[in-house]
Amino acid sequence: MRRLILIAVLVSAASGCSEKPTDDNLDKWMRTERGPGKLQHTVADESLDADVSAHAAVNLVRMGRDPDVKAVLEQMSKGRKAEVVSKLITRLWAIARVDGDMKLPGPPQVSAKDALVMIRKYGGDAERKQIDDYMIDWYAVPSYEGRANAGQFTGSTVIRMIGAPSGKKLIGVLDGVIAAPGQEKVKNKVGDELLIALAATQDPTAVKDELALVRMNRGDDSLPGRVLAALARVYVDPQGLFDVAEAAPLVPNLDFLVSIAKDDSMSGAIANDAISLIRAVGPPQCLQPLVDMIPQPHGSSRYRYVVATNAIQCGGAKSIAQVIRALPEGSYDQASLGGSVINAIVAATPRDVTLAQVRELLGDKGRVQRWIAVEALAKLKSVEDAPKLLALAHAPEKLDGFWGDQSGVDAKDRKADPTLGDRAKELAGQLGAGK
Repeated sequence: MRRLILIAVLVSAASGCSEKPTDDNLDKWMRTERGPGKLQHTVADESLDADVSAHAAVNLVRMGRDPDVKAVLEQMSKGRKAEVVSKLITRLWAIARVDGDMKLPGPPQVSAKDALVMIRKYGGDAERKQIDDYMIDWYAVPSYEGRANAGQFTGSTVIRMIGAPSGKKLIGVLDGVIAAPGQEKVKNKVGDELLIALAATQDPTAVKDELALVRMNRGDDSLPGRVLAALARVYVDPQGLFDVAEAAPLVPNLDFLVSIAKDDSMSGAIANDAISLIRAVGPPQCLQPLVDMIPQPHGSSRYRYVVATNAIQCGGAKSIAQVIRALPEGSYDQASLGGSVINAIVAATPRDVTLAQVRELLGDKGRVQRWIAVEALAKLKSVEDAPKLLALAHAPEKLDGFWGDQSGVDAKDRKADPTLGDRAKELAGQLGAGK
C-alpha cells in the first residue's frame, strides 16, 4: 500500500514538472490542444524570467497568434513589458532575418517581421531604435520591391514609421538600381514601391534624389508621373495607408517642384501633383509661388483652375483677392470655374473675411475678377449682396468660354456666351433681388 502511494506521489510530481515552462515544454505546447493557453499564461506570468516569457511569445507568433501576444502585452505592467520586449526583439529577429539581400523572405520570416513592428510601441527609445535598425536591414535591400508587400505591415508603412533614419540606405538601394551594370540597352526600372518608400523616409536628401529622376533619362516615360504620384501619396493623400507626412522635406525642394509644375512638356497629371505638393508645403511658403504660376501658359486646359484653387487653399480667405487678381483675361468655362476656384472661395474661412475679399473684387476693372466675385457671392448665398450684383446688370463684357468647349456641337445648337451683366442679373435674381 505504501508503495502504491509513493508511486502516485512520484507520478504526480513528474506530471507537475512536465507542466513547468521549460524550453522543451514551451516548444511542445505548440503542438498540444491546450498549448496556446499555457503559452499565453507563460507570457503573462511576471514571476517568470523575462526570457522565458519572450520564448513563449515567440512560439505564439510562430503559431500565427500575434493578437494573443498583443493582448497580453497590453495588460502587462510597464517595467515587465520593457523587459519582455527587450528579450523578444532578439528572438524575433533571429527568425525574421533574411540571409542574402536578393532573397525573398518565407512565411516565418514575414510573421516575425510583422511581430517586431507590432511590439515596437511597447518598447522604450532603445528598443524602438533596435527594431528600426532591424527593419531598415530587412527592407533597404535590392530586393525591396519583392519584400515591400510581404505581411501585415507594408514596406512603405514601416518606412513611414521609421522616418529619416531609413533614408540613407534606401538612397543606396536607388543608386544601386541606377548604377547597376548591364543597362546599355535597357535601363532597370525604378519600382513604384521603392518610390513610395523613398518619399516616406521624410528625408530631404531622399526626396531630392527621387525628384531628380524626373529629369533623368531612364528610357521610361512613366517615371516622372510615378515619382510625383509617389510623393503626393505620402505628403498629400496617403489614401488610408498611413498619416500624411509633415511637409518639411519638401521645403528645400520647393523650387524644383515649381519648375516641374510650370513645365509645359509635363502632363496635366504631373502638373497637378506638383501643384498639390507645393500647397502641401503650407503657408506662407506655398502662396507666392502658386500666385506667380497662375498666368503661366500651360498645355493643360485646367492648369489655371488647379493653380488658383490650390493657391486659395494655401493662403486661406485673406488671400482670395490676391489670387483672383492674378488670373489673366481669357476664356473660362463656368462649370470648371465653379467646380474649382469658386468652391475653394466658398470653403475658405472665416466667412466674414471671405465676403470682404470677394466684395472688394466687385470693384475691380477686370472682367474675370468681377465675374468670379458675382459667382462666389451667389454660391455663398449672400442675400445682402444681391443689390450689388444687380448694379452690374448692364456690364457689357462677354464671358468668353462660359459654356465650355462647344466644338462638337452643331453650329445652330451652340449657346451664345452671356455678358457679365446677364450673369450678374441672373444670379441677383436667385438671391431675391427685384422680388
